Amino acid sequence: MAANAPPIATAARKDRQTAPGHTRQASSVAPRVAVARFRPTAAVVSEVRGRAVATLRGWRVDPAAVESVELVVGELASNAVKASGPDADFVAVRLSAGNGSVLVEVWDHDDATVPQVVQAGADEETGRGLLLVEAVSARWSWYRARSGGKVVWARVAGSMAPRPCPAGEIVPPLRRRVAVALPLPWFPVTFSTDPAMLGRVADGLRALDDWHRPGAVGVSGVGERVAP
Repeated sequence: MAANAPPIATAARKDRQTAPGHTRQASSVAPRVAVARFRPTAAVVSEVRGRAVATLRGWRVDPAAVESVELVVGELASNAVKASGPDADFVAVRLSAGNGSVLVEVWDHDDATVPQVVQAGADEETGRGLLLVEAVSARWSWYRARSGGKVVWARVAGSMAPRPCPAGEIVPPLRRRVAVALPLPWFPVTFSTDPAMLGRVADGLRALDDWHRPGAVGVSGVGERVAP
């Protein structure tokens, strides 16, 4: 891992504001998102890990989660490099932190290969990547992106410590929202709690997000970089 690797360019939502005349003692832990793009070469994987670690430390993610994410990023980025081939121009990595977890997403050009955990033999030096990812993450999966390629993702438990605000800081009030009456639905509203179905729905929604593409909309303020 690069000892002094720069963090991935990030974007964060603005902290919530207090009522007029009040001081804010500590900021809320706003969700954080970072995106980076790298040349698909084996030599760049260590830089991907280093930049991910620097990013999470800057977000004040707890150290145990940072170690797990470093492993996950390294394995997924390595797999993406192998899957991309020599003609691919980049692989993309996105980190999202909030609600007590860190989501790692890695995109590559190959949407024909289905990622799956394999049981490597005792004498084999490779083939354990997704097995390790499965061991340290709460859940992992993959999906084909709408614009091509695939995204492999994993969620790791880990919270962010709030960043203290300057003492006595005064913040302006939030504007109040006005409730709007809506018509009743034609049919009764029912909710499903089937984890498998909800997982498929979530992956389908993720596939609509072209975050990996250079200049993608919806990640305003998030920087991008293609490492040499």
